[in-house]
Amino acid sequence: MSDLQIVLIVIGALIIAAVLILNWWQERRFNQQVESSFTHLKSDALLDEPTLDISKLDVSQFDHQDDFASSGFSNDDDLPQQVLDAPLQEAENSAMLNEDRFVPAAQYEVSGHVLADETSIDATYAELVNKSSKITPIEAEVKKLESTPEIKPAQHHEIKAIFDEAFSQPDNDATVQHNSIEDIPHLSSKQAAFEEPVLSLPAMLHSQMDLTAVLYLAAESSFNELNNALHGLFDGYEKPVYIHALDSNKQWLLLSDTLSKPKILNQQASRLTCSLQLADRAGPISRNMLNRFQLAVETLGLDINAHVEWQSSGDALTAANALDAFCMDVDKTMGFHLVHGDNGAFTGTKLRGLAESQGLVLSADGAFKYFDEATAAQALNNPAVMQKPSFIMFNRDQHPFSPEMLRTSVVKAVSFQLDIPHVKHCAEVFNHMVQVAKQMETGLNAVLVDDNNRVLGDMQIEKIRQQLKVIHATMLVRGIVPGSESAHRLFS
Repeated sequence: MSDLQIVLIVIGALIIAAVLILNWWQERRFNQQVESSFTHLKSDALLDEPTLDISKLDVSQFDHQDDFASSGFSNDDDLPQQVLDAPLQEAENSAMLNEDRFVPAAQYEVSGHVLADETSIDATYAELVNKSSKITPIEAEVKKLESTPEIKPAQHHEIKAIFDEAFSQPDNDATVQHNSIEDIPHLSSKQAAFEEPVLSLPAMLHSQMDLTAVLYLAAESSFNELNNALHGLFDGYEKPVYIHALDSNKQWLLLSDTLSKPKILNQQASRLTCSLQLADRAGPISRNMLNRFQLAVETLGLDINAHVEWQSSGDALTAANALDAFCMDVDKTMGFHLVHGDNGAFTGTKLRGLAESQGLVLSADGAFKYFDEATAAQALNNPAVMQKPSFIMFNRDQHPFSPEMLRTSVVKAVSFQLDIPHVKHCAEVFNHMVQVAKQMETGLNAVLVDDNNRVLGDMQIEKIRQQLKVIHATMLVRGIVPGSESAHRLFS
């Protein structure tokens, strides 16, 4: 190691030592400055033990100063016990003590009955009397307490009886309370009003499809009077308008149906509902029609003295546009075609025979329609109501079928079609339609093709089936069940 390196090491060590010494000196000077800036704490009111000055103690609060002088207190340590006994003696002198003060800590409680130890009570009184035998109020209290009946500890059978009474009490209280409420006329009437079921809107209405207002009539009116008030008020609308009235049996009736029933016209109605369908396959409601409907409802409320309450919140036109967008997404028809094969066109008579054997029925509009068993039963019970088919088969050349045409003509191709929003179980119906088409394909020696005349195989049919499931789920999420009355109204 060279001399230069040794010198540098020594200089570095000196510098470090100087820095340490300087820091120690500065810290010591700072501590001295801090100590000189603050005075020493002489006493702490919270931590130090307080002392009492006997000369400043007011002993006038004790009625018996002789007892205080003869008690033998010689230093300040004994004073706190005497001070603690002073409030008790003051209370005794003022005769404010009661029998609860002398209940010992060994007492116990069962169902609200306090049981005390007789020996502990006697010992407490004896100790107090020995301390101050000259206190007349205490003697009076003792004599008073001695004259009261003795309190004996509860026996096992008594405690058991108390528990039985406590557990059986709530039922009795509930019975008494129930009977007392029934005895009050105004309470029972309020209870009956509260338990009355809340009336819902007519079943055919839908919260997402219809703009509805409920009119609460101040006085009941007959159906005939309501029809007269509604005459011409809701005519000329581009969307359907439905007016329902609540009869005396709490049933909603469509007012347009009561015109042909004279017996119903004399019934009384307590409220009305006015509903406007917001959209259909033609598009959403316009702003002018919407404003016109709202004004007509408010005018009707003034004419029949009714309070109008709208059931929807938000802009009805926005809801109508959203509903129309939803309709465009799910309003689909699925289908395929049967075209003639190498043997040429097939005769109409053979086509009709095969179709009817598969359960299809030729309707007046020139198409073969298939109805499920439930729909067919409804058609037999109520022929006046037009039933919706599960699927249809029609002439691809757009010429309607008729018995005469089928007897004299040949058919080149037919189309099978399924209207998804109108069918409850579209997947099952689609499977049945495919089955019927394949049966007729074999009987007519035809070919099953799609819209582009490409042969329709099992893979393509499965893709169509998956699309049906997606559309069906989308409608359910929206709250519009496929095949329901609301769906038929919306997609009409």
